[in-house]
Amino acid sequence: MAISVRTSKIIWGQCAARCCICKQPVLQNESGQGVSLVGEIAHIVGERARAARGASNLTVEERNEPENLLLLCRQHHKLVDDDPTTYTVEYLSKIKSDHIAWIAQNLAKPQPWRSTISQLTYINVPRLCEQTELKGYGVDLSKYKEGQTLHSLGWELNHVMAAFQQVLQHLSIDAVPINRVALHEGSIGMPVSFDRQGFRTKNIAFNASENYTSFTGNMAKAPHIYSKLGSFRIVLYIDQRWITTTTAFALFGDGHCTFSGLGRITGIDYEAQILTVTPWVLGVPTAAFEKADIEDEPNQPIDLSPLDSLVDMERAKRDSVYFSPPPKHCDLCRKNLKGEKYMIDGEVKDLGGWGCMCAACFVRRGVKIGWGYGQLFLWDENGWLEVAGFPPEQLGSDEF
Repeated sequence: MAISVRTSKIIWGQCAARCCICKQPVLQNESGQGVSLVGEIAHIVGERARAARGASNLTVEERNEPENLLLLCRQHHKLVDDDPTTYTVEYLSKIKSDHIAWIAQNLAKPQPWRSTISQLTYINVPRLCEQTELKGYGVDLSKYKEGQTLHSLGWELNHVMAAFQQVLQHLSIDAVPINRVALHEGSIGMPVSFDRQGFRTKNIAFNASENYTSFTGNMAKAPHIYSKLGSFRIVLYIDQRWITTTTAFALFGDGHCTFSGLGRITGIDYEAQILTVTPWVLGVPTAAFEKADIEDEPNQPIDLSPLDSLVDMERAKRDSVYFSPPPKHCDLCRKNLKGEKYMIDGEVKDLGGWGCMCAACFVRRGVKIGWGYGQLFLWDENGWLEVAGFPPEQLGSDEF
């Protein structure tokens, strides 16, 4: 019984077109003569009773299922079949599982993703909020009512989009660039990033009634965007509740678009050669001259020694001034302040106003520590204690 085309595609995908033993690619393209397949699908339990490792109760059909197959180069396929004493069923099963784990670790290494989006066109509110919370950031959703479509918010949508943009400027999520994804079972659940990725769009149009239908899996009707990854099609199903503006609907409905963004792989169909991704956020990429400014922004640990040098614990303990109520998030980047050493209540250079800042935002956007400019607070068991930027002695000190 021959291995089906469907099963063959699954095995080549599971093993990322590499030999499970030597890890060498078994697709070769030499001298522009086209791609040559130099790999072979091998059986763990032999295909027939007289074959290597053939003694088993498995049926012929079960012997040709993906669970009983792995991909090898020709040299190792012969070695495995010539030496069944060494290459037992158990050993080959372990070789395959170890190979899939190796692929996930070595061929698809996540990289810190920093937003290069200038205009948000799609915000999967629950999924993106889940990621920001895991990273210790909070998004100000005071203007958003659960269950509403984003484009129905009217003027309040500006507030919601600004809140997400503010967090995305500081958020770093480990994700694999989509063009570096190795297609195998271990890829499911993996965060992936897009940078100026071209997509085709289908079945997306503005619906004034907002009666959007749920996904049925029928791509002839389901709203989605898609692109190519080798022989696979990358499909992002679009929940139209999360499209932001009328302009965004026009982009999605134009037939083709270019987006940057972030999502998670949710499925791989080897037979249909489709990779499905749930998008978390999509948007218009930042122009090249704008991108340089974003990349110049440091994403390194902040040197706290200049703030340490300002601390006057003698006066702090004497005045015992605590910021009340204690802020939970940085007003600028929305980072959770829990676990932070310092908090600064001070003037912000580019806002013309004051805010409660984490140390990182103060270094980038604060003015200075001093009466009339900003106060430095240190976290202790009672809350945020003022430790620098005190009022002049003759003014006294009042609790905030």
